[in-house]
Amino acid sequence: MPLTPVTMPERARMRRLREQGLPLEEIAELVGRSAPCVAIHTRDLGVQCRRGTKGLGAAGYARLLKLADEGMAHADLAERFGLKRSSIPVTVSRLRRARRLNAASQEACAC
Repeated sequence: MPLTPVTMPERARMRRLREQGLPLEEIAELVGRSAPCVAIHTRDLGVQCRRGTKGLGAAGYARLLKLADEGMAHADLAERFGLKRSSIPVTVSRLRRARRLNAASQEACAC
């Protein structure tokens, strides 16, 4: 199967999405290319993933929690965010706990 060259509009879209902090796998899914292809076309941006986050960062974790709250299956979350299936329940639990603690601390400050 011959390779289809990446067009300039595709490359520009990859770069915009990567600058927003989306993970390579998610960008690849959105543009219909592979994650290594996206990495090649965005590597000069200097986006560095923090250790242990798989590039999710605060925005990525917020998206993950939103989808989990909407009922997306753990296997689907793992695939979408490039995480291990076994890490999803722990991650979602940690994010929900942090959200509760944050809400409680804001209520305490409001008094």
